[in-house]
Amino acid sequence: MKSITRTTILGVSKRLFATNGYEGFSMRILAKESGVGLSSIYHFFNDKDEILKEIFDNINKNLGIERAKLPKQASASRMLKDRILFQFKHIEDVVFVLKYYLHFRSKFSKNNSGYLPTKASLHIEEVIKFGVTNKEFSVDKSKISSKSKVVAHAINGYLLEYFPQPPKDEILTDITDQIHEFIMLSLKNKEVIISQKRANI
Repeated sequence: MKSITRTTILGVSKRLFATNGYEGFSMRILAKESGVGLSSIYHFFNDKDEILKEIFDNINKNLGIERAKLPKQASASRMLKDRILFQFKHIEDVVFVLKYYLHFRSKFSKNNSGYLPTKASLHIEEVIKFGVTNKEFSVDKSKISSKSKVVAHAINGYLLEYFPQPPKDEILTDITDQIHEFIMLSLKNKEVIISQKRANI
């Protein structure tokens, strides 16, 4: 029973924070929305920051596990599309993480391209490195990390726009294709594009 109650608290907290942000999330609102008494919530957690930190840690761990299950692809282009779809399919988790970074920014060290930790864009960096290796992408190796962060931000911007009503079915496919096409144009090896055009003449 205790584990069920705790799971309920964490699940409802994740939804409330992702939807309403820090100011729109309180222990009283949590109690009302979850059906768990306020005293019971305080039995498990000292305050809302403790709840949010646990969810944040769990999401980071679980997203890594789920991304590792993505199928191996022969092209970076296909890998990229898989990761765009992955973000949309885990939209609540990703939006939670983004809003957590935003509110608790002072807890993260600033790096050359902002406060978002480097590991937040590692899944995109993996794609770009693969694309550079097999000559799909034309990206200076010294700029792969910063380019990965820009791409990750571009994808996540769409998640923030659509949450909490994420696109589905044909709309999701269309949006994914548009994001994918835009990013590919900025990464593609120009020589490959020229040779493809010549082959189609």
